[in-house]
Amino acid sequence: MKTDWPLIREMMNAAIDACERIEATGFEPKDRDATTTVNGQAVSVSDFLTSGWSLPETVRYSIIRARHDAGNDLPYVPETARILTAMAAASAELIGALGQNPASGDVRRMIEWFNLHAATGVERAVAERLREL
Repeated sequence: MKTDWPLIREMMNAAIDACERIEATGFEPKDRDATTTVNGQAVSVSDFLTSGWSLPETVRYSIIRARHDAGNDLPYVPETARILTAMAAASAELIGALGQNPASGDVRRMIEWFNLHAATGVERAVAERLREL
């Protein structure tokens, strides 16, 4: 099974970049009813934000259906998918926490572990197993 990692990276970067730009506006919950005109129709900040999480959910189900139609259902959640989901959830907890450094030591140790050990450890173990065969 192969993965389009550049596409996944592009998807995650698009979400991160959008969230960063939204925060840079100074957005606060009281701004949810602010509107702008799109194609002659008033669209609220709340509409944009809701679309920001509902669109990926909708696309997820579209991907699931397409995989099913192609006979490529996932028999289980791949470990790498679980890594992405868990990292996204941990990252989301840092939204709005700049300067508070919640668990900053743990976060830095985790990043270092990923950078130095996660992939290299798996690469080494798989290579050693292949040499044994």
